[in-house]
Order: sequence, then structure tokens, then C-alpha cells
Amino acid sequence: MKSENRNKKKPTNNIDKKNDIKVDTSSGSMAYNRFEMQVSQTLHMAIEFFDNLDYLLVLDYYDDIALFENEHNPEVVSYYQMKTNEEYISISTAIRKDWLIKLYSQLENSEWIIKELGLITNCPLKVSISTNENGKNKIKYKSYTAEKTLFNQFNPSTVEEIKKDIAKKKGISKEDVDLSKFVHMRTTLSIPSHKEIVEQEMGTFLHKKYPKITMDSVKTIFNTMIDLLTRRQQYELLPDKAEYNDVRRKKGISKNDFARVIDEAMIISIPPFDEIQQIVGLNDNDKYKASYEYTRILTDSQGMSESFKNIFLKVRTLVDENEMKSGITTWEYTKEICDKLYDENPKIKIIYNQFYIRVLIICIVINEMRKL
Repeated sequence: MKSENRNKKKPTNNIDKKNDIKVDTSSGSMAYNRFEMQVSQTLHMAIEFFDNLDYLLVLDYYDDIALFENEHNPEVVSYYQMKTNEEYISISTAIRKDWLIKLYSQLENSEWIIKELGLITNCPLKVSISTNENGKNKIKYKSYTAEKTLFNQFNPSTVEEIKKDIAKKKGISKEDVDLSKFVHMRTTLSIPSHKEIVEQEMGTFLHKKYPKITMDSVKTIFNTMIDLLTRRQQYELLPDKAEYNDVRRKKGISKNDFARVIDEAMIISIPPFDEIQQIVGLNDNDKYKASYEYTRILTDSQGMSESFKNIFLKVRTLVDENEMKSGITTWEYTKEICDKLYDENPKIKIIYNQFYIRVLIICIVINEMRKL
């Protein structure tokens, strides 16, 4: 993602000769600190396509953003360049700065089927239209602000201008230039508030899927995804023609990655103690002991030590394998699970007392209820 007003050092592997146009696979990562909005846009897309595609999103490698529609069967891909400006971006600027020719060069890669070649902007895309009124030539301007506009829907003179430029730089006939895959996309994100906007989108998305999810879990998921995407964007050590699986591991984030982040955040989320008390209805003596162990659990969950992860996974496995029988209370059920845990792992009792384990069981049960 580049600001229209920002001067950029010319890459060494971009356009040097009319017929020698190469797809740049390395320029973005070297300047990742200027591309925070690209991370937000990628997360926006991860949310948008979550229910429809088993996608893989790749940052700053094939292009600013590449979207593979199936992570494990990468047959169909779309490439996107992201550009920003406070007011508008003109199609003349896109032509002059070779944004469109770079996208067009992706068509030379026959490894995958290309679905879209997209120019994503945070502002309107402005095109000029020449008209003749009463024998006088006049220039009028049209701004494209729709969520998505096909390039072939632009006025004929603009389409002609784009084709002419691509034909010249590629050394081909203008009639051979195909713009059918080109789209302009207006993102809902803004320069000053992109992170806040996508965080709000994350909250809406998660609350719709999991109505009882806590705000703490939403924040954990959002921050984890931003961190993952930023690390993918920053990774700079892949060669230009790396294998797809290497790119997937080092530069990509998939739907499965996103789902795993959600699952882990919801599973290890610790509900308020009042919610626990409401479900089990402890007497004053047990409530005092349970509240003390709850505080320990809360501290342990925030530290996420290996010891806590291990005990959490062991307890969760027992809860998954042993449904609560009819006719017993939830608190009685926690006693049964706790006894099974101690029987299978006697040494655990030395570190984690019965109230710690039973409160942890309630936390896991509540989180499973929230997922449903």
C-alpha cells in the first residue's frame, strides 16, 4: 500500500524496459512500517470471506495482497494493490505510476487461474472525461465510490487510455489488452481510523457468530490477528520464486489460522466469577474458597505458562469426553471430572487443589455454552 503523495524509491526489479515488465515480489516487506493499513485491510478481508471461502491471504509477496480461494488447493487467486490518499486518486496517477501495468503483469503467471486484479483505494477513484459542447472541448470528472466497479464499466475514453498505456508498455496490440479481470474496490477503512474500524467489524462478526462471547475475548482475538498479520507482512527472507507452501507458512494467514485463534481465545477465556456463582450456586464457605482459586486461575490464564496450558488441556479433554449426566448438579459434575483427573494424574493434586480444578471446569463448561 502506498500513498499517492509519497515519493517511492524505484525498485530494481520493476519496469526498466518496454517489454521487460516483472512482477515485484519483494518491495513491500522492506517497508512494512508504512503499511499498517494494509494489515487492517487484510483482516477486513479475512472477516468478509470467513463464511464463504477456505482462503489463504498472502501479504506483500505476490502483490500487496493475494487471495487464494482455497488454502490447500490453490487453483484460483486474486491480486490486489492498495493505495491511499486523503481526497482522491486519479486514474491518470494509476497509469503514470505503473500500478495497472504491474497488476496486468500478473496475467503472465499461468500457474493459477486469476479471478480478479484489484485496485483497492480508501478514497474515490477519479477519471476525467473529455466532452465537446458547442464546439468547445471540456473536461469533466467522474468519481467512482462504489464498493466494487469493473474497469470495463468506466467511460470508453478511460478504458481506451488504460488499454493504450498497457499495450505500449507491454509491446502488444491495444486490441489484445484484456481488462475483464480488473476491478476498483473502495474499502470502508480510512487512513486515521482503519484499526478502530476493523476492530469494530471484528466485534460485530464475533458477536453475530457467538452471541455470548466476552469483550475480553474479542480484544484478544483482534490483537492476536493483528500481531499474526504484522509478522507475516514483516517476514523478508523468502526468495522471489519460493514454493507455494513456503509462502503459505511464512507470508500467509488462512481461514483455519483465524478459526484457531478464535477457538483458543474462547476456550481459555475466563468468565466473570459472578457468572460462575450464578450457575453453581455455592454456599458461603465454598464460595470463599472458589473465589480465591478463581483469582489464581485468572492470573495463570493471563500468564499462559506451559503448566497452565497443560492442565487446561487435560481438564478440557476430560470435559469433552465425559458429558454431564442427568440428575446431578453442575457442581457435582465438576467433582466427578476432578476425581477422574486425579486418578489419571495423581501428581497434579500436589500443584492444583480440588477447588482450583473444579472452578476451571466451570470456566470450560461456560465457554462451551457460549460457543453454542
